[in-house]
Amino acid sequence: MAYLRLVRWPNLLIIGLIFLLGKTQVVDSISELSGVVSCISNLHWLLVALATMLIAASGNVVNDISDQNIDFHNKPNRVIVGNSITEANAWNFYYGLGSLGLGLGMFLCWDLGNVSNSLIFMLSAGGLYFYSYSYKRQFLIGNLVVAFLAALVPFLPLYLQMMCTPNLWMELPWAPILVALGFFSFLTTLAREMIKDMEDMKGDQFAQCTTIPIVLGLKTTKGIVIVLIMVLMSSIVSLQTAWIQDKDWLMFGYFLIAVQLPAASIILQVMRAKAPKDFHLASTLTKVLMLGGVLSLIVFRFTLQ
Repeated sequence: MAYLRLVRWPNLLIIGLIFLLGKTQVVDSISELSGVVSCISNLHWLLVALATMLIAASGNVVNDISDQNIDFHNKPNRVIVGNSITEANAWNFYYGLGSLGLGLGMFLCWDLGNVSNSLIFMLSAGGLYFYSYSYKRQFLIGNLVVAFLAALVPFLPLYLQMMCTPNLWMELPWAPILVALGFFSFLTTLAREMIKDMEDMKGDQFAQCTTIPIVLGLKTTKGIVIVLIMVLMSSIVSLQTAWIQDKDWLMFGYFLIAVQLPAASIILQVMRAKAPKDFHLASTLTKVLMLGGVLSLIVFRFTLQ
């Protein structure tokens, strides 16, 4: 159980859902209607999903290894590495997950005919390592790295498609949906990372980090998070306006309840947050928001019927 907590299995589940629903609810359903078939087979989808989840899991492990001293200040009762799992075992677990993830990514790119494209998996693994030991302690850089990697997940199928049809991939009918999901992932992850920085401010100050709340203060950081969520909500309002015109009440209602409502709740929670537990609740709400966005792919399938 400690190892499942170490890899943050709920986050991995969301990544898996993005690939599963992206394949079954978006690509397959649009292919049936348009006749445009993806060159990415079911095996390729499975490989890219497993490779991404394993690399993300290894990133979570090395993050906990590097954060031992900070975590003892922020959450002494929830420390895993050095408590439930020894640091040596955690490192072995990290190397195993990372090696397997990179191996699958390289095999995938080789099978698609371009091993050099496996560089994207190597850069992702390296980015997560340097995030844990350097970037996350710096002003804004760590937040942007994680947000970019989160946005990369929906883009990976398009990246693989580029290997088959380099000049036509943006003309694929499902491309705009995956691009929109990438934009959604970027904003929600960036907001969540800043919320987590506010939650962990005490330990970060002890470690002499220069995160956004330490440099700019809680009030300014709260304002930035609220603006990010409002940008997201405004973007969704523009979509909902189009859905009203098309009388697509299913998509309109789903996004109102499963996306806009959690987004508004995050804003209210951030505004009144004072203690770490308040920011932790806001962080949890962003996970609910992310899940709502991912599950919208199921609703999208019904609108095509």
